[in-house]
Parts: sequence; structure tokens; C-alpha cells
Amino acid sequence: MPLVYNNGVAFVSRGAKTAEDPVVAIERGEVAPIYCLYGAERYQVDRCLAALREAVLGGKAAAFAAFNHDVFDLKETSLAAVVDSARTLPMMAERRLVVGKGIDGVKADDLAPLAAYAGDPNPSTCLVLVGEKVDTRFKAFQVLRKAGYLHEFTALRDREVVGWVVKEARTRKLAISPDAASALAESAGPEMARLAGALEQLALYVGDRASITIADVEALIPETRQRSVFELTKAIGEGDVGRALRILTNMFRNREPALRVQFMLARQLRQIWRAKELLAEDASREEIASAIGVPPFFLDDFLVPARRMSRQALARGFERLYQADKALKSSRIDGEILLSRLVEQLAVDAQGRPGRPRAA
Repeated sequence: MPLVYNNGVAFVSRGAKTAEDPVVAIERGEVAPIYCLYGAERYQVDRCLAALREAVLGGKAAAFAAFNHDVFDLKETSLAAVVDSARTLPMMAERRLVVGKGIDGVKADDLAPLAAYAGDPNPSTCLVLVGEKVDTRFKAFQVLRKAGYLHEFTALRDREVVGWVVKEARTRKLAISPDAASALAESAGPEMARLAGALEQLALYVGDRASITIADVEALIPETRQRSVFELTKAIGEGDVGRALRILTNMFRNREPALRVQFMLARQLRQIWRAKELLAEDASREEIASAIGVPPFFLDDFLVPARRMSRQALARGFERLYQADKALKSSRIDGEILLSRLVEQLAVDAQGRPGRPRAA
């Protein structure tokens, strides 16, 4: 099995011994002669490449980097030519870096030079091969795997995102509160590059304070406002009046206009209604997510209320939203009071209690 890296930690399946993140070893000065980097998580591949460039071409070697750094596209250059380049000695430096991109596109018959080279690599060259997917049944990749040169970077699973955010913040010497980490994870999703970019923005935003709160995330990352609506809708769908009102109060504290909240709630309710219809048709999670236009990792925020709220409750909800919309645009009553009353009514409806729509 290749070394598989998930959540920044390497592991091998079927009970084999855990291995460390290759970047940790590279930064410690332990650079292997060959790296084959592939997988769904491009951020980790790029991170490893950056560490190798610094280790091989940085420091005193930087003055001669132009002579010791070759990058090839394997669609245009044969793998044999790349291997020949790897056999070349460095110029006025200890090592050279040779990168071949697109190893997954090389045919099995053309991989023979790599298998031979892996048995006796040039110790003064770091050969890096990059791709998206590789067929580990091919002999060349089996040789790389046996030597410990094959590294797969898998995407984060939804349940691992918060932990990765906390770990990545720590490496940047940042503290992040649990609710802030959850909000960032749920708004940005499992893509590491997007999460890392958001953390970089937050680091600049908090400055010397070096501590990220939920308020910082909500102020800087626009998607978390939508996430607040997800949480509000979920609380309503669960019939949790107190929690729904607390979330609404927090939204108002963050200067969310009442009319905007009403508009977003109406949109959410339409998506919940559509999700309920698709559940009745035994549609898959992927089909439902696509039909209502939400990322798969947000889907449960719609399925929970869709399963709990009856069609009658949803119909009453639409009527209440319509009445609230009219009142917000024509009444002198404070918008926050109107919305608080609306949210309470919607949550009570979701509990299955009888009631008639009335003006907010």
C-alpha cells in the first residue's frame, strides 16, 4: 500500500505502521531521492513540493537554483528523458530538483525506466513525480511503494475538517475557539486550500491578538452568515424555540438586517420543501444536494427539518413568511421584534402543535 495522508497525517491501511507527514521529515532535512505525489488533495501535494524546493534549492543553493531545477510536462517529454535528467549531477550545489508532472498519464509500457531508476536512484537528485491518480498495479509504482517513495494525499472527510482547522491554526501560532473552528469548517467545506486561505485571512484580521473567535469568522468569511441561517433553520425544524431565538439574536448582534433574514429563511424553506419531495421519491443524497443547489456537506441541514416538518407545517411557514414580509415593508413595528415572533411561530409549528397563520 502507498503511504496515505489524510488530515495531515500519514497512515497505511490494513494495520501497518503509521508514518509521519513527509513535509515534517523534509523540513528536518531528510529528503528522499524520489517522491511520487498524487491524490485528491492538491493542497497537500503543493505543500510537499514547496517544502522540497526549499530543502533542495533554498539557502546557499539558491544562487545556483536555475541550473539545478528542471520541470517537465510528461505529456510533452518522455519519462525516459526525465529519468535521464535525474541522473545528471548538480552544478555547484549538493543536490538538484527534477519534477515531472502528469505521471498518471504515462502508459504502463513507458514506466520501465522509472522502475529501473528506483532501484538505484541518483543520491544527488530529488526526482518528484506528480499526478492525480496512479494505478498501483503497475510494476513501477509497486517498486516505488516498496521503497517508500509513493505518497497518496486523500481529501478530508467531513468529520475531520474541524480537527484539521485547529491543527493548521496551531501551526500558524493561532488559537481558535471550538465554535469558530466549526463555523469556518462548515462554511469553507473540506477543501484544504480554501480552509488554509481563510485561516491566512483571519490571521491578518486578528493581528497581534492571535486568537480567532466566532465573531471574527462571521465578520470576515461571508459564507458563515449563510451558515447562521442553516443553524437557524435546523433549530426551527427541530422545534427548538430557545435555540432558534438565541441564533436569531446572535445574527442581529452581527448586524444582519431583519428583511434579509426573512428572505434567507424563505429561500431555505423552499429548499427544505423540495428536499422533502425528493425524500418521498427515494432520491439519493447526491441527487437531493444537486437539485436544491447545496454542497453535500450542508445537506443534513436541510434533511433534518425536511424529515421533521410536515407539509402542513411547511405551508403554514410560507404563509407566516409572507405575512412577515408584508409587515416588514409596511409596518412601523421593529423588525427584530417581528422576526423574533416569526421564528418562534415557525419553531412551534415544527413541534406539531395546531395553529393558524396570523400576521406577524
